[in-house]
Amino acid sequence: MSQIRNFAIIAHIDHGKSTLADRLLEMTGTISKGGHDEQLLDRNPISRERGITIKLAPVRMTYNGYMLNLIDTPGHVDFSYEVDRTLACVEGAILLVDATQGIQAQTIANAYKALEKNLVIIPVVNKIDMPNAQVAETKKDLADFLGCSEDDIFAVSAKTGENVQALLDSIVTKIPPPEIKIEEPLRALIFDSYFDSHKGVIAFVRVFGGSAHKIERMRLAAANVFFETTEVGIFTPDLVSEPVIHAGEIGYIVTNLKDIHEVRVGDTIILEKSPDIPVSGYRRVKSMVYASMFPTDTHDYLNLKKALEKLYLNDSSLEFNAIHSKALGAGFRVGFLGLLHADVVRERLEREYDLDLVLTPPQVEYDYDGHVYKEPIVKIMLVFPQEYTGPVMQLCENYRGTFIAMDNKHQTSVTYEMPMSEMISDFFDRLKSVSSGYASLDWELVRFQDVKADKLNVLLNLDPIEEFSEVVVIERAQEKATALVKKLREVIPRQQYEVKIQAQYKGKIIASERIAAFRKDVLIKNSKVVGAGDVGRKKKLLEKQKEGKKKMKMVGKVEIPKEAFMKMFNKSS
Repeated sequence: MSQIRNFAIIAHIDHGKSTLADRLLEMTGTISKGGHDEQLLDRNPISRERGITIKLAPVRMTYNGYMLNLIDTPGHVDFSYEVDRTLACVEGAILLVDATQGIQAQTIANAYKALEKNLVIIPVVNKIDMPNAQVAETKKDLADFLGCSEDDIFAVSAKTGENVQALLDSIVTKIPPPEIKIEEPLRALIFDSYFDSHKGVIAFVRVFGGSAHKIERMRLAAANVFFETTEVGIFTPDLVSEPVIHAGEIGYIVTNLKDIHEVRVGDTIILEKSPDIPVSGYRRVKSMVYASMFPTDTHDYLNLKKALEKLYLNDSSLEFNAIHSKALGAGFRVGFLGLLHADVVRERLEREYDLDLVLTPPQVEYDYDGHVYKEPIVKIMLVFPQEYTGPVMQLCENYRGTFIAMDNKHQTSVTYEMPMSEMISDFFDRLKSVSSGYASLDWELVRFQDVKADKLNVLLNLDPIEEFSEVVVIERAQEKATALVKKLREVIPRQQYEVKIQAQYKGKIIASERIAAFRKDVLIKNSKVVGAGDVGRKKKLLEKQKEGKKKMKMVGKVEIPKEAFMKMFNKSS
C-alpha cells in the first residue's frame, strides 16, 4: 500500500485553517516550533495583515514513514475556485468549523464540493480553548449535516495544539492513499503556477500517472506547447529540487516557458510524444466584477501595465484590457473574482509598485445582443441563527431575490437566486446589519437572464462621463440615479464655476444635483490671508496646490480628486 496521503484543509474564512497547518508542520518536524512566523503558509503580506488566506499553498510533510501532502486553501468565497482546483488533487479533506461561530455558508459549500469529488472528510471542531466555544452544539450540528457520528468529529485547538496529534494520526488512517499508476505515461494536472524571472513559469502539479524527471521533453496537452524541463521538485514549503516526482505525488515542474498565458490551470502536462489524455475536473475561472483603473499620473500608464502583467504571472484569475477615457486618459478594464479580490489587487498595485490609482465603481458585465440585455444571476446560500430568519428573508426579497429552499435545523440555511448586480451592491453590509453580524454567505454564478435594462448615463455640466455610467435595470433606475448624483455632489469639491450633475436614463434626465461656484469674496479673503508681500507663504501655498493638482483628474471641465473616485469605489464610504 502507498505511504502517500494527499489532503486539504477547507473551512469558512477565519476558522483557523492556517493556524492548524502551522501545528501540523511543527508536529511532523517540517518546521521548528517557535522558529517561524505564524500562519507560515500565508506568505503574502496583505494576506497576513488581513488574517485571511488569499492563495492556496502546498507543503510536503513526513510522519512515521508516511508522505503527507497538504494544500491549505482560502476560505473567502471570492477565492472558492482555488478550493475547487485543490480538491481535484487530493483524496481527503479536513473540514474545519470554528466552535465559537458554528457551521457557516462556506463550510457547507466546501463540504458539498468535497462530497461531489468523493473525498474522505475528516470533520474537526476548532477553537475549543475559547471561553465562548460551543463545542457540544457545534459537534451536534456538524454530525447532523454530514450524517456521521459525533464520535467521528475531532475537537481541537489549533492555537494550543490540544488534540491535534490525534487528528494527525487520523490523516494516515482515514484518508486513502492515491491510486498509483507509475507504469502509465506522465499525466500531471496543473493546479497553480507562478512566474520566476530566471526559470520561467513554474507549474504546481499533482502527478496522476507516470513520473516527471528533471530533464525531459514535455508538452501541455490542451495548449499543445512543447518545452524541456530542467527541474522538478517538492514543497517544504520552499521549492526543493528532486531528480523525479512520481504518480500520486504533489510537486512542481519548471517549464522554462516565458509566457504564463500558455500555462493554464487545469491543463495537463504530458510527455512530448504521448497521446492527449488530459485529467478532467476543472472549469475555466471567470471574472465576476469589473472596474476601470487609471493612473493618477498619466506618465505612469506603462508602469501600471507592467505591474498588472507581473501580478498576472502569479494570479492567472486576473483579466485586463487596455482602454482609453476622454476624462481619465489611458487605463485598463480589469476583471476580478469579487470585491475582496479587487481590493487586494488595488492594494498590491499601490503598495508593491508605488502607483497612485483611480478606480471606477465596480460593475457586473451584462450580455447585450443589440436588442436585449441579459444579467448574471447567482445562487446564494445564507446561514444564520433562526431568530434572524424574517429580517434576512425580507432583505433578500428587497434585493430582487427569488426564494429557492430553506433548511431549518439548529441554524437556518436559505437559498435564493439573485441578480449579481444586487449582491455586489451594499447587500452584504445590510445582511451583517440585520443579522447582528451572524449571517454568512456563499454564492455561485448559475446563468444569464433576460432583463429590462438600459444605460444610466452621468452628465457633468452636460458632458457625458462614461466612467460613472453603467447598465441598470428599469426598476432600480430612479433609486440608482438619485443615489449616484447625491454621492457625486458629496465627493466633488466646489469649483470656480457651477457644476451640474445629472443622470440620464432612456433619453430623459431622471435625477440632478448642483454644486454652487465659489463666491468671489471667499477668493478675495483667501488672497488677503496670504498677504501681498509674503513671498514665502505664497510659494508654500503654490507648492501645496501643485501637489494637490497631481492627484486631481479633469472629468470634462470638472476637477475631481483621486479620493472622490475611491469613495465612489468603496460603497461603505
